[in-house]
Amino acid sequence: MKTVNIIIADDHLMFLEGLHTILNEMPQVKDVHLATEGKQVMRLLGQFEIDLIITDINMPKMDGIELLTEAKKHKADIKIIMLSMLDNHRTVHKVIQKGADGFVPKFTSKEELQKAVRTVIDGEQYFSDIIKQRYMESVFERKKYKDIELSQREKEVLKLLADELTSKEVSEALFISVNTVETHRKNILLKTGSKTTTGAVKFAIESGLFED
Repeated sequence: MKTVNIIIADDHLMFLEGLHTILNEMPQVKDVHLATEGKQVMRLLGQFEIDLIITDINMPKMDGIELLTEAKKHKADIKIIMLSMLDNHRTVHKVIQKGADGFVPKFTSKEELQKAVRTVIDGEQYFSDIIKQRYMESVFERKKYKDIELSQREKEVLKLLADELTSKEVSEALFISVNTVETHRKNILLKTGSKTTTGAVKFAIESGLFED
């Protein structure tokens, strides 16, 4: 029987210890390393031969999504299961697109978590039913916006406006005139069917524009 070394990462120690206990019950699990933030996980990856990471999304210094990206860069064949209370459809879509091997919500049962671990160890993906549902919601939502396209410069302007920069500050950041910024802003409102910049920013978030 194949056995694996695992890192579990969560900034809540009580939850982390509970996960440790659950995983230690599994004959497939050899060693379990604990981490309370993403940078600590990356250090452990450099010290030990790790097969699987189980990580929360919301962590300090390096969140679970950034950790997912960096860990896959460090070791392309490492398996990663996301375990989080954040199950909104945009977060789920982002995690799946970035290559997570599994995703189960924190309120899942011990049995489902163990099933997810076994499935991923065997080389398959595992996503809870609620995660699959959220992913489909994200796909349907994106279809609403597929015919709306912003130019690269319009995207840059909108991102800066979303950060609450004034038109003058945007012009300085992009080395363009204030009039040009205002022209881009008007075009953005027209294309997205928004009445205000706030509405255009909402469009950008819902369509996934601000996602990496």
